[in-house]
Amino acid sequence: MAIEMIKTGVSGLDKVLKGGLRKNSSMLITGAPGTGKTIMALQFIYNGAKLYNEPGLFIATEESLDDLRSFTKNLGMDLEHMEKSGKIVLFEKPLALMKGGITSLKGLVELIKKKKIQRVALDSMIFFEYLYPKSNHNLLEYRRQVLLFMRKMKNAGVTFLTVSERKITDLDRLEYDMLDFAFEGFIVLSRIRKGSYFERILTVAKVRGQDHSLDVYPISIGKGGVNVLADQVPFSLVEKGEGFK
Repeated sequence: MAIEMIKTGVSGLDKVLKGGLRKNSSMLITGAPGTGKTIMALQFIYNGAKLYNEPGLFIATEESLDDLRSFTKNLGMDLEHMEKSGKIVLFEKPLALMKGGITSLKGLVELIKKKKIQRVALDSMIFFEYLYPKSNHNLLEYRRQVLLFMRKMKNAGVTFLTVSERKITDLDRLEYDMLDFAFEGFIVLSRIRKGSYFERILTVAKVRGQDHSLDVYPISIGKGGVNVLADQVPFSLVEKGEGFK
């Protein structure tokens, strides 16, 4: 049976993924603050609806919907227009009002079915970390809640993407959490110091059952959102002095 693929909507990323993502899969984007995680998640939803006619749901836990609408408009993404057309649903769940674990998103599956949602993005995993701090006492419950949510998304037939922050983003010292392996895809965003400034980079750590590039690519953020510069010489080769005569 042929595997059905979908485009991510993030410029250059599908080339790195050698075609896109498997439909109904799960993807985690992790990295340091300011590396473009939220923007990528919004691109996944916005362009999925606008370019590929796949209705999307974006769940915000850290930023207000008004702030999201404002800064994405500056990047050329008119969320309000897509909302009015019914192709995108923005759902706000502020951390300060959270309680009840997975039940605090009651009605989410019904909303997905009603709106025929095909893509869901959660910003961010702090939703679960806030409810279940990763102490020894709560660790198993934290993981259980995340896995339960992922199962709900898969059973609902959507392609699911979420983001998380990571203290260590040095690719040579990256520490993996057990839950990282629960996601079918795992993308790391980081920064590399180049002289007097930093450059943002991306690498795809894994996509289960799918071939993809393992190189490190520079990324830029501007009109349209995140752009993965998939045709540029990867930093991993630059540092080794390869690719230049």
